[in-house]
Amino acid sequence: MAACCGAPRCSCSVIAGPGVTVEGNGSSAAPYVVSSEAGTPTVIQAGDTATIDTTVSGSGTDTDPYVVSADVVLDPSPPGGGDQLLQSGPDGLFLECEQVRTCFSAGDGAGYDPDTGVISARVSADAGNTTSIGTDGGLFTPPGDAVEPTAIEATDSTTVDTEVTGTGTAADPYVVSSSVILDPAPPGGGDQLLQSGPDGLFLECEQVRTCFSAGDGAGYDEATGVITARPSADAGNSLSYGTDGGLLVPPGGADPTAVEGGDSDTVDTEVTGTGTAADPYVVTSSVILDPTPPGGGDQLLQSGPDGLFLECEQVRGCISAGDGAGYDEATGVISARPSTDAGNSLSIGTDGGLLVPPAGDPTAVQGDDSTTVSTTVAGDGTPGDPYIVTAEVILDPAPPGGGDQLLQSGPDGLFLECEQVRGCISAGDGAAYDEATGIISARPSADAGNSLSLGTDGGLLVPTADQLTVGCGLQGEGTPTDPLAAFPIAGERAWSADWSCDAAANSTLRCDPNSGALWTPPEHTSAAVTMQQLHPLGSPAMPATGTTVIIDSTAWSEGAYDADTLSLCRGVTFSVEFTGHAEVSWTAGAIFDLAYAVSVNGGTAASRLMNSVLTPSGPAGRKRATFSVAQAITLPPHTSYRVRVYPAIRVTTGTVTINQWITDTHLIALTR
Repeated sequence: MAACCGAPRCSCSVIAGPGVTVEGNGSSAAPYVVSSEAGTPTVIQAGDTATIDTTVSGSGTDTDPYVVSADVVLDPSPPGGGDQLLQSGPDGLFLECEQVRTCFSAGDGAGYDPDTGVISARVSADAGNTTSIGTDGGLFTPPGDAVEPTAIEATDSTTVDTEVTGTGTAADPYVVSSSVILDPAPPGGGDQLLQSGPDGLFLECEQVRTCFSAGDGAGYDEATGVITARPSADAGNSLSYGTDGGLLVPPGGADPTAVEGGDSDTVDTEVTGTGTAADPYVVTSSVILDPTPPGGGDQLLQSGPDGLFLECEQVRGCISAGDGAGYDEATGVISARPSTDAGNSLSIGTDGGLLVPPAGDPTAVQGDDSTTVSTTVAGDGTPGDPYIVTAEVILDPAPPGGGDQLLQSGPDGLFLECEQVRGCISAGDGAAYDEATGIISARPSADAGNSLSLGTDGGLLVPTADQLTVGCGLQGEGTPTDPLAAFPIAGERAWSADWSCDAAANSTLRCDPNSGALWTPPEHTSAAVTMQQLHPLGSPAMPATGTTVIIDSTAWSEGAYDADTLSLCRGVTFSVEFTGHAEVSWTAGAIFDLAYAVSVNGGTAASRLMNSVLTPSGPAGRKRATFSVAQAITLPPHTSYRVRVYPAIRVTTGTVTINQWITDTHLIALTR
């Protein structure tokens, strides 16, 4: 101003901008006065809806900013008359399976578990119900009245007792059981030797041995079953046992013993030897096997070096399969044989039993082709040969346009890839096309003087003759009629998430990435709150004399700032003040101090004495005291801070009773 101004007035001009007033002419008598008008205060009013309750608090100043909060309104009595399922918790609205499951219940034929939400079919327990749960978890009902039920009847013989139980359904199948009949009073009048045990019939030597006893000239041990010759003990008997255990009669004048073999229909007996010690009688018996049994078949009993034998191999040849039966002679397995005639509905079920599906007309399935799909049906619809429907897409090998077929058929289905499509396109004038990549681009002419080119952003560019590059925060063309000028806008937008908080970008002056204008976001953000807490002290036991201790470790108040609550980029000035309102009474001569024990960021609590009564010989008394303790700090970005205080006391002499202790907590946080 001193360079351009003189008496009586200055030739310089000062022009007011938006929101600014300029008065005076620049002279000593009337100097320029530049003033800014106070802005109209912002009015914020809460607007509610049927589902949102909005509240506005604060006055809009730095120390008391507007705070707009909204709460979702949950109808306590929904119009349908039921309970409200939506719930509101500390982290937001929620609706869980636990609430939804109570909306369902089971009706006829259904089962429902409200604890797990499992819905199932409920099969009736009435007698005769043939519906059950099949092996695959589905409902299963065996064939109804349309198919004659299989009739199974037991027939007994004199030796086997047969019994049939069950109704023939999947839930209660027929069970055929047979038991061998043992005669409790055999016709000969003796005891029954055959026994029946848990593993089948048995007959052991123990039972058989009781059938024998010894007569003249014989000895028999029933415990071991050993039969021996018994020489007479009469005097003069020359019969004894030889060294080889045989009967011995030494040579003498007596007549030689005559031994002769006796045959039967089943045993051939032969006697050899002369009855002397050197050539004793040898009696040999052989079982006679009929080589041509009267029935005309083969003899099944065989005689081997170790005795008679009859095995499954010989018996299996006696059996063969008739109509409706199958028989494997090699294994002896007998099975039912369903007919392979077309339309037969009898088959073997998944459990190996005979299966007749519900009666009715057989399902007819036939393929229907279209111009694009060929359908084929195979099988006859029986469990052994089920219907198999196969469909194949028809691809025209010679499309009507005369080109190649682009659609392809592979092992995993139809496909059409860029590789096939790219060959359908080509580039004309002013265009370029890369068939390998499918990229289409503009093609500026290479002729001399062509000003058309591609800009840095990949778009077509035609520069002007005197084009000037303009940086962020500037506007204009740099000409006398349109000079370069600063391009400011009002800082009305919030700080955008795409602006980082690194040190080089911490200036409050910003370049808007959308408009290129310079702007300044809101300078500061602040928060303040006041809370009151009544400590549940009761009648605490007094601490040791002269020691400051926390009265109750659970009776604490806290002031805290969580990192990045107000700003991601700025530091924060945080302060907290705790004001105590205590009512205490004491005995005569009591000396004591009221205190707060302060813990910062979880550290050890240190006591700060706040209010004292120091009258060694004073009378008993009662009073209300107010005192406070504060803590303040400047925090860098991304830093949290917590201050916790506990009521504490130090009693030097006498007895003190705390009747009440209330703490007011006042928090202030302001961005730097």
